[in-house]
Amino acid sequence: MTAEVTATNGRGGGHAPRRLRTSSPAAISSGPAPPSDGQGIYIQQAAQLVGATAVQLRAWEQQQLISPARTASGYRVYTIDDIERMQRIKSLVAGGVNAEGVRRILNGPGYAAGLPAALTAASSHSRNVGNTVRSLRKERGLTLRDLSQSTGLSASYISSVERGAAAPSIASLQKIGAVFDTNVLALMSESYEAPCSPVVRAEQRRVLDSDKGVRIEDLSTAGSNLEPLLFTFQPGCGSDGAISHEGEEFLYVMSGQLYLCLDGSDEYYLNPGDSMGFRSERAHEFGNPGDVPSAVLWINTPRTF
Repeated sequence: MTAEVTATNGRGGGHAPRRLRTSSPAAISSGPAPPSDGQGIYIQQAAQLVGATAVQLRAWEQQQLISPARTASGYRVYTIDDIERMQRIKSLVAGGVNAEGVRRILNGPGYAAGLPAALTAASSHSRNVGNTVRSLRKERGLTLRDLSQSTGLSASYISSVERGAAAPSIASLQKIGAVFDTNVLALMSESYEAPCSPVVRAEQRRVLDSDKGVRIEDLSTAGSNLEPLLFTFQPGCGSDGAISHEGEEFLYVMSGQLYLCLDGSDEYYLNPGDSMGFRSERAHEFGNPGDVPSAVLWINTPRTF
């Protein structure tokens, strides 16, 4: 079963709407009627009340920010308390707070109770990224407030990243990297030299696993203006915010699904075999709205990550 999504180009003018086909009708359909017993609100109605999309609500559930009840037939149902919590989540995310930060704020000092250890313990990877950010900041003679003003991220959040207490998102790392004239991969890894050979063997790839459910494999060779990357997104994981920079991008979905939003308004759901290109200056946010990992070949020019 398929459904259609209508997306405009977000720039005005007389361009006709574009229609995209998706095999995830649950993400866009009106869904079943509200429960007759008044005990809950189904996902589409909940999304409308929150001012978000059903995909975002599913992503927040994957990130364990919310935990809606289920009907006997498996439909998600939300309470008024859930709606109020999700409105707060939306506000915090819009302010640049990542999923881990949202959990801390909403759940207070005891937020770790009941969550898997992997989501509550600071990893060595987060600490390494934090050390790199702190070193670069001090080399430039910048204070936390200086870096906050340059990136739009809060000083407290940057401090948490530097201490390894918060796992930074791709969007946050892109903003921080831009200040230091570096990129996301450089912040996430030690020094690395791409192969000079025109062939990149599988074992030669630089492979980076973030603490945010995103795996990045560098497929590029030295001296290339193209930056081919293989992204693997776990369900509900992605950029955790919008990214904007110079250049052009092309992507091809190899498996799973990809959700991509341009300029905060144009939403696309891409399935295996779908491809897409766009100018990088357009703010773009992306993630995996499905229930299985997704793999995407992503090419940037000039080099961005």
